[in-house]
Amino acid sequence: MAKSMKRRASLWVYDQISGSYIDSEKDSLKRHYLHFKLEGFCDEPEIYLVANEEGLEWGYTVFKWDNMGVPLPMKKALHFLAWKDLNVLSAEEKIDKIIEEMMKAVNAKKREYRKCKKCENKLHDSQFYNKTHCRKCAKKHLGVYVD
Repeated sequence: MAKSMKRRASLWVYDQISGSYIDSEKDSLKRHYLHFKLEGFCDEPEIYLVANEEGLEWGYTVFKWDNMGVPLPMKKALHFLAWKDLNVLSAEEKIDKIIEEMMKAVNAKKREYRKCKKCENKLHDSQFYNKTHCRKCAKKHLGVYVD
């Protein structure tokens, strides 16, 4: 039986606390991006967690297409937890808060996926032609040219 996403995220957070000290403003590795893969979910997107001078930030990478047809990676921040808010918590409360924020980021990413009306595959919003049809099904069933 597969572990739940929350269980995997919790174990991952514990590993990052012991290895990268993400719960400590003083000891954390700053600007070191840590990646959590949503294994078993659709195309297995990744969420990043990074400690910086202000606090902890969660997000993921998106690709914007320039006018030459080249994808440019850009980060999209989802959640932020300031050190001043984290530092007032006990060690156990810090862990719980980091896991809570991690799950908010995971769930925000998961909400970007939906099921195609025709093929019933769950895909990222960017793979859809309209609200109900993925690009592949729009081409096949609606006769629409989609590149």
